[in-house]
Order: sequence, then structure tokens, then C-alpha cells
Amino acid sequence: MSYEDLISTPAIKARVGTRRVRAPRKIPDLPIYYYLTNFEAMIAAIAQRYSECLDDRAREFIVQFSALPEYARCLYVRLAGRKGRVFDLRRLNYDEISELPDQAETLRGAGFLRRVAQIDFEDYLRGLIKPDLVAVMDENLSQGSFKKSWKKDLLVQAALDHLCFDDVDISGDWIVQARIDALDYLLFLYFGQITPNLQPFTLRDLGLMRAPDWGDDYGARFDDCASARAAYFYARALCDFKHGNDIKTAALIDTVDHWPAPQEGSAEAARDKLLQKLGGLSERLGDIETALLLYGRSDAPLCNERVVRLRYTRGDKDWVKTRLEALIDNPGSDAELMFASDFYARKFNGKRTSMMTDILREAEIITLDEAFRNTPERAAAHHYREEGFTVSRAENAPWRALFGLTFWPLLFGDKATGLHSAFDRLPADLKLGTFYDTHKDAVEARLEMFRHPDSALSMLLRELTHHYGQGNAIFRWNSTLLDRLRPMINLAGPGCADILRAMAKDWKNTRDGFPDLMLHTSDTLRFVEVKAEGDVLRRNQLTRLQQLRRAGFTVDVARVNWIVDPHQDYVVVDIETTGGRPGAHRITEIGAVKLRGGGVVDEWSSLINPQRPIPPFITKLTGIHDNMVAGAPLFSQIAEEFAGFMEGAIFAAHNVNFDYGFIAMEYERLGQYFQFPKICTVASMRRFYPGHKSYGLKNLCAAYDIELTSHHRALCDAKAAAELLLLVNAKRMA
Repeated sequence: MSYEDLISTPAIKARVGTRRVRAPRKIPDLPIYYYLTNFEAMIAAIAQRYSECLDDRAREFIVQFSALPEYARCLYVRLAGRKGRVFDLRRLNYDEISELPDQAETLRGAGFLRRVAQIDFEDYLRGLIKPDLVAVMDENLSQGSFKKSWKKDLLVQAALDHLCFDDVDISGDWIVQARIDALDYLLFLYFGQITPNLQPFTLRDLGLMRAPDWGDDYGARFDDCASARAAYFYARALCDFKHGNDIKTAALIDTVDHWPAPQEGSAEAARDKLLQKLGGLSERLGDIETALLLYGRSDAPLCNERVVRLRYTRGDKDWVKTRLEALIDNPGSDAELMFASDFYARKFNGKRTSMMTDILREAEIITLDEAFRNTPERAAAHHYREEGFTVSRAENAPWRALFGLTFWPLLFGDKATGLHSAFDRLPADLKLGTFYDTHKDAVEARLEMFRHPDSALSMLLRELTHHYGQGNAIFRWNSTLLDRLRPMINLAGPGCADILRAMAKDWKNTRDGFPDLMLHTSDTLRFVEVKAEGDVLRRNQLTRLQQLRRAGFTVDVARVNWIVDPHQDYVVVDIETTGGRPGAHRITEIGAVKLRGGGVVDEWSSLINPQRPIPPFITKLTGIHDNMVAGAPLFSQIAEEFAGFMEGAIFAAHNVNFDYGFIAMEYERLGQYFQFPKICTVASMRRFYPGHKSYGLKNLCAAYDIELTSHHRALCDAKAAAELLLLVNAKRMA
């Protein structure tokens, strides 16, 4: 069956042929002990799948936790699900747990809770509510050492600077969650990352996270305790570094010779990332020798680049030349090859500019109206549509969607190979870069379909209809997905296969950096990266540009030159409303005037039925009353016509955010997107015509002899504001 035949079937049309409107999410009622059920299910899964990975502390945790009374288990899981590790028992309120103090005492006796010690001092201070923290500081510090108005973080820091643990009388029934190392290790085995609490379970149960559950059809992440502990070591170290633990960071650098050897891909990747981050920190501190030592322990591309740059700066040019030649002969990635080739050409072959600079200098220059400065990609898209192209925003989304749909059965079909729990969003072999080698024959069989567009499109449609909406970390579902992919497949199928193959081999480094826009006609396809003034071409963008060109795509960089375009359309808008707040009030009238080339070329206006009474003071101000709008169209009835009037234009108004906000809210109520560049005649008049006491519409019209016969009627005010915009544009073009 061809793609066109397949998409025309009733079942397929019902699935993907209509716009999906997301219904409000209903928060489910959770069972009273849902958190304990989740925790015990996790422990059982770990005991079954990771028995070879458990050390003595983890085994002891599982055995002794299982032996606790039910209410004590509930309290420990409740604490494990909270932020922090130190708690005031008096402030805990769990109605479903009987005799809370008794349960805490049971947990103390079993070693799952302990009393506050010196190492908990910062956590204790953070666990205090602000009034209690201020009271502690009042009691122990002089008045000049802090201010009660400070934010809590600043108060905690002041307390840490001036107080010692022994200075504070820790009254009340404070408890500290114990066995943290064992718990964190168990959570790491299950989730594959450092997880500070049990929030993922709650988010899933509340319906706020999609977590497809394949039952027990999951494999273990690690084969043995050594590989699991090594991976945990590097994940823990990266987490500590991220949260600024200076003591632990210094200890990591000092003990680098004794780090555990990575046993598998995830640990190796984490080790390389840690070395890169610690090397970067050493550079920032001016310790170049330590930076080189750390970078030199990794063969990751970023570490190699830093070593080359640092040693070149130090004068080791012969070493750098030899190293670059080795990287060019055997690069770790396309990005590394590009860096090595470019650096070699500039430092040893006399080339004066970088590859990025050359590409930007050779780029096409497009002139766009400066009102689009905040949305250059949108302005460029309009520019190319005027040239006759069909244009869509591209970037990474279509490529990720094409990848996910093409390889869905290989990514998610055999659950046990790449997913290790219901919370995994990305298969392990994709994260580790082994996806292509693991599935080489199946990957190539799927890529072969791109030689025949109909076959490829039919395959993608089947995957979309079978799996639409299923959670994944590769792409977002959209009912117009295939419409966006079809030009790529029809016009460059084999080229798409080349890019997908590169993504399959190195997902981490090829998942982003794709050009901003996709342009096509019936027989041409082109990608464009848009760069406004001051923008640079990033390394991953340059790499992707080169990959796409090698695959046969036409890819260009367009540099934007901002001008005041005399041919640009402006629509000057004024609205009347039932009040001043977009969420609470509605529009009663819209007036709009279109300007082009220094003059008025069209106008549009309509009363709007606001579907609510108009307040008397509004009627007094505008002259618009309930009877006038009773037979007027609803906004939904004029929405398409007004959007057509706005097409390709810049939205202008006097106090533009007021008018724009109301109109955008009306489209939002309809489930539609309203986005146009804006220009404000108030702000523009202040800039180009300074010195007026008032910049209200009435006063400016009087100052510049602009007719305003029916002030506070939409079309009249829009015409007046249009005259102000013509004054502004005259100055902008001067």
C-alpha cells in the first residue's frame, strides 16, 4: 500500500488528520499509602535485577528496612521523599501514620534515623523556618552581624560564618535521615542517575510525567558491583561538583590517581565529563599544570581540544602539530576533525581566519525591517515566503522526529535491551553511542527505505499511528509531523538516510545544531541558518552544516542586515474593551489600519460581542453600549479574517502591549497562536520626538495637528496612531 493510500484510510485519518486539543489534566486521587507501595516495588525490583550489584550496605538496608513495622517504613519513605535530610519532628504532619514519635524512635533504634551532629549543621539551619532561624541568630549573634529582612539563604550563610555547632542549643525533637549513602546508591541503580528524593514516582502517579510501564521486561544497567560502584562514583562526583561542594571537589582533584576504573560506557562518559569540568575549574583558578593533568587523562574531544590550546599557548608547538595531525588522521568525532583541521590550518599553514569566520563572510545577506530584531528567524521566514518558498521553522525538531519514528522499534520495541525502568526516556545504547553497532543490520534495512519516498513515508506513518503520544526523550508528538517531514523525504530521501546514520552512530553529538529554516518548492529543498548582528556560528552548527552538505543538501547561512523597509506592512491596531485586564475582560471593538510605503493601503474594523455586559463607565468613555454589540460577531467569528489582515505585518499600537495582550488572549481562548513583531507608538514617539509633557494619544494628536474626531472609538484611534507611526518611520528612515 502506498503512502497516499495508507493516509487516506479512515482509521489513519482519524488518528493523525485532525488537530488535537489537549483536555485539562485531571489530578487523580492517590491511594493513602501510594508512596510506600512505590518504594517497596522499587526495592523488590532492585533486589531481583541487581543482586550482583549490591554491596554489604545496600543488602543490609533492604533486609532491615523490610523488617520494620509498616508505620515506621511509611515515615522513612515520607522523609526520603522530602527535600533535605534534617527535620523537626514536631512540624511533620502525616495523618495516615499512627504515633509519629514512636515510629521515629523505632527508626532510630534500627539505624534509619539519628540525632543532629556537627556535620548536619548547615542542613539544620536550612531546616529551620525563617522566624526560628532569626531567633537562633538573635540569641547568639550581635545585632550588627545580620539583618532580619535578609532572605533566608543570606541568613543561613551569615549563621555559618559566625556560629559553630556547639554555640546553638538544638531544642525540640530534631531527626536526621540516616543510611543516605545506601539509599542514594539504590536510587542510582534504579533511576540511573543521582536522584535526591522520590519525586519521579509522585509525578508519574499524578499524571504529570509520562512513564510507560513494560511490567518486568527490563534488564539491569550493570553486570556486577564493581561496574555499578564505579558508575555511581562518577555520577556522585558530578552531582557534588554541580552543587558547589568545594571540599569534595578539592578532594576529587587530589585523589585523581585513585579513581575507580570505568567498567562500562556510562561510567567512562561520566569520568570524561568530570575531568573536563575539573580541568575547566583549574584553568579558571590559573592552575594550568593541574588542568593539563586532568584533561590528559581523557581522550574525549573537548579535553583533547583544551590540551592542544593550552600547550600551544605555552609554546609546545611541535607537540601540538604532531597531536593535531594524529587527531586529523583518527578523529573522535566530526566536531573534533573540524577543530583539528581548522586549528592546524590557522597555526601551521598560514590561514588567517577560522572556518566559522569564512562561512559568515561568504553568507547571503538579507535585509529585514528592524522592527523584527527580536524575531530574526520569523522575519527571515517571511522574507523567503515572499520569494516563493514554502517555509517552516526547522532546527532540531524534524530531524529528531524523523530519527525517532524511523528507529522506534529498535529504540523502544525490545524493552529489555535499552530501557532499565519505567522512568528511562532514552535507551542506554543511544546515550552510550553503541546504538548503531548494536543494531547495524536493522538500522541499514530501515535506511534503505529512504531510496523510495513512498516506502519511507508509509513506514513512518505506521510508526506514528501505532505509538502516537508515547513518552520518549527524542521528540515531541504533533499531528502535523508527517507534513513537515514529507518534503525532506520526497526531495532528499537518500540524504536523509546519511544524516540518520550519523545520528545513529553518535546521537549525543548529532542531536542538535541543525539550521533554523527549511525552504522548499515542488522540486527544491534548502536549509538556512539565520544569523543576526552579533550572532556567532557555534561549533555544533558548523559541524551540522558540513554534514548536511556532504549528504547532498543545499545549506546556507543568511546574515541579517537591519533596515527600515519602506515596503514592510504595518498594521496599526486599536481596541475597545469592557475593562483593563485581558484575562478578566473582553474586546468590544477592533480598528486596524495597514500602512505600506509611507501611506495607508487598507483598513479593517468590527464591533465584537464581548458576551458580557459593558460597564456604564466604559459606555460613557467609548459610546459603545450593550445594544450596539448584541448583534455583533463573536471574536471567534472574525478571528480568521483578522489574522489574514495581519499576515506578514508588524503589529503597531499606542501602548502596544495593552492591545496586543487582549488580542493574543482571545486567540489563546480559541486554542490558536497569535505572534507578530510589535512596535509601540508611545515608546517610539518618546525616542524620536522627545520633550512632550504627555505622550497620550489625544495630546500628541493636538501637538501634530492629527485629526481625532471620535476619540475612544477603535478605527478613529487606529488612524490617529497610524499618523504617529508615519512620523516615527520618517525619522527612522532619515
